[in-house]
Amino acid sequence: MALHEITAISLEGQAGTLEAQLHLAPNASTGQWALICHPHPLHGGTMLNKVVSTLVKAYTESGINALIFNYRGVGASEGEYGDMQGEVEDAKSALQYLFAHYPVRQVYLAGFSFGAYIAAQVAYDFDSLKQVDAELIGLTLVAPSVLNSPFENATPFSVPSLVIAAEADEIVSFDAVNDWVDALYPPVDMITMAGTSHFFHGKLLALRQHVKASLV
Repeated sequence: MALHEITAISLEGQAGTLEAQLHLAPNASTGQWALICHPHPLHGGTMLNKVVSTLVKAYTESGINALIFNYRGVGASEGEYGDMQGEVEDAKSALQYLFAHYPVRQVYLAGFSFGAYIAAQVAYDFDSLKQVDAELIGLTLVAPSVLNSPFENATPFSVPSLVIAAEADEIVSFDAVNDWVDALYPPVDMITMAGTSHFFHGKLLALRQHVKASLV
């Protein structure tokens, strides 16, 4: 049972209505929000993915509200796959929803796999989106899809950033992620989770703890 309030909503995206959920942390400030981006829509990724749900728990247990959403063409969201750029626009629409409905002061962006790139691109473009009082203060990338996403368009990172890599990742090469992180400047923090597969089977609690520790 969730220990926080969950509200199903619809928000307007550029390709139509997007299905989303608000996760309101107990006693949280309405000014702190995390936007979490799910994995690839053509490979079964949805906002209810277990890693996404783990990230939601990490933020809400840390007193930070969270918004998750389905990209265009996923679940009840209208439209069809947007070849990455469409999904970036969907994430921006979700962020704009928050700006329109809440007094957002601090924003955390996070994503898993394909969603890590979406979050990173929104972070890179944040200054063109933000409201006067909104500040981006953190970016968390879980098993980022560094081989199949144009991260060169989303770097360098301008906020404190954390990469969490699965050492036994069968989909995204751990060595590729490690090499990518090594080449980033300004540098970012990286946590390597030993004996962990791409979907963090049996490791979700540890993942949650790592993310929560990064928010302290």
